[in-house]
Amino acid sequence: MGTTRPRYGDKGSRGGFWVLTGLVLLLLLLWLLFAPGSGYLYYRSSRKELAAIQQENARLEQNNAALRREIERLKTDEAYIEKVAREKHGLLKKDERVYEFNRPGGK
Repeated sequence: MGTTRPRYGDKGSRGGFWVLTGLVLLLLLLWLLFAPGSGYLYYRSSRKELAAIQQENARLEQNNAALRREIERLKTDEAYIEKVAREKHGLLKKDERVYEFNRPGGK
């Protein structure tokens, strides 16, 4: 008699099963890592982006709080209003004069 091929369930066909199972598991692992929009790498980049957005949000909240304090001061503190008018806008009181002196070597 000649050689016979192993049938399904024989010891020889199990090698092909494990190769196929390994290949399927490898493909599944690659999909979990690189799947567009849902893979692990996408998850990591999304976490980094979220952390950056949260940091920017905290900075903007601090800036808004400082602006609210300044608005409140401008509404209630006349000395502060005068200071801002003089320093930021160069305004003068009635009958005031400004004298500018150049320092030697200065700008």
